[in-house]
Amino acid sequence: MFTGEYHHTIDDKNRLAIPAPLRDSIDIETEGKGFYITRGLDDCLFLYTPKVWQNVVSKIEQLSFTNKKARQFQRLFFSKAQKIPDYDPQGRILIPQYLKDLAKIRKSVVILGISSRIEIWDEETWKRFELEHEETFEEIAEDLFRLDHFSSATE
Repeated sequence: MFTGEYHHTIDDKNRLAIPAPLRDSIDIETEGKGFYITRGLDDCLFLYTPKVWQNVVSKIEQLSFTNKKARQFQRLFFSKAQKIPDYDPQGRILIPQYLKDLAKIRKSVVILGISSRIEIWDEETWKRFELEHEETFEEIAEDLFRLDHFSSATE
């Protein structure tokens, strides 16, 4: 499980160091080696281990190809995905320029551990997102946990 917020920079060669606590939480035997990176939601990038990537792929493949929105999502999601075989000895991965551009990432980034995925944000975009949603955190939680499918998980 990935957790935490880490502030880093991308170097001039588009290399980004994955924080040691995130790297250390990966069991390569069960999760696989390397990552898959793709466009995320809300102007960030999603980074998945191979095992979690296969779960995501399986769920997306269940969408009907006759559904126009499903086709659009699949095209935009998978066409921007790339396999990252592994990080280098310094724990760095290469972020493709087209993904940096999609997420509007400049030099300073925030790396978030979000349960089964890692998110990579431009620092300014993350600050805006956090400011916009921080005050409604408790309201969001109340709405989500009021739903039936969450009630049994919290009791």
